Amino acid sequence: MQRPVVWVAGAVLAAVALAAAAVAGAAVGFAVGRAIQASAPPGERTVAGEGPDKVALIRLVGPISQEGGGILPFGRSASARAVVGLLERARRDPAVKAVVLELNTPGGSVVASARIHESVLQLRQGGKPVVALLTEVAASGGYYVAAGADRIVADPSTLTGSIGVLVVLPNLQEFNRRLGVRTVVFKSGHFKDMGNPDRPLTAEEAAIFQALVDEAYQRFVDVVAQGRRMDRARVLRLADGRIYTGAQARRLGLVDALGSLEQAVALARELAGLPRARVVEYTSPGWLGSLLDLGPPWPRPATLEDRQPFSLQYLMVP
Repeated sequence: MQRPVVWVAGAVLAAVALAAAAVAGAAVGFAVGRAIQASAPPGERTVAGEGPDKVALIRLVGPISQEGGGILPFGRSASARAVVGLLERARRDPAVKAVVLELNTPGGSVVASARIHESVLQLRQGGKPVVALLTEVAASGGYYVAAGADRIVADPSTLTGSIGVLVVLPNLQEFNRRLGVRTVVFKSGHFKDMGNPDRPLTAEEAAIFQALVDEAYQRFVDVVAQGRRMDRARVLRLADGRIYTGAQARRLGLVDALGSLEQAVALARELAGLPRARVVEYTSPGWLGSLLDLGPPWPRPATLEDRQPFSLQYLMVP
């Protein structure tokens, strides 16, 4: 009877030892991976050209939000945090002498658009010229970002402009009435449930929302006037929310030149005084970065940010 007991005990001890070794190995591997990641140069690929100097190509695709990822009517949104990170990466890289920011976006969050715009200005203040390239659509918040660049290049058929601000509030009162749904609201202040979709806005509430829109709109006008070195009164005449083609925007002074990526790169090189340069695009961190939680492949869980009732938007409505 003693021999089976010894066998069982030996098996248990062996299993414990293997588990301890696995945990220790994982810890060592994680530490080594972190060290490798910290010491390795950031990934990038050469798109065109040659030479030690670089022009960084950074793409902003989709509606602009703070964190990105959500599926919107326009498609998957672009993360302002990620774009700002790439712009900062270009700012810190001494070999990067200029940046081409390619935009294909209908705009989006006021705060997120302003955040990217500020990063563009920081690049310029650091002596690195920025050329904005407008492709399919670069409207509203997309144009807000572009207005911070040294120069703007657009395809003749680009849809741009849409200079203005939106707040969209659903009204489900009639829908809920037909379903027999009623809501009861307890609130601490007269305006605490502003935007409640189960009732119409009051005149006072509408005035408050309009004041928010007007304030953000004035900032947008200022950004365009300063970025384009344009008289503010002229910007106001152009900023009635309408969209323009790239060719129309060129004639109106909202765009500097018509062209594609090749023209934008050539202009960036000219502004930076580069006879030649490599055009580089930053790449993802790869399997090691994903393993170390640098870019989880699964969707992030819903947060309060996803459920916000409304927000100010520099957005072109489809």
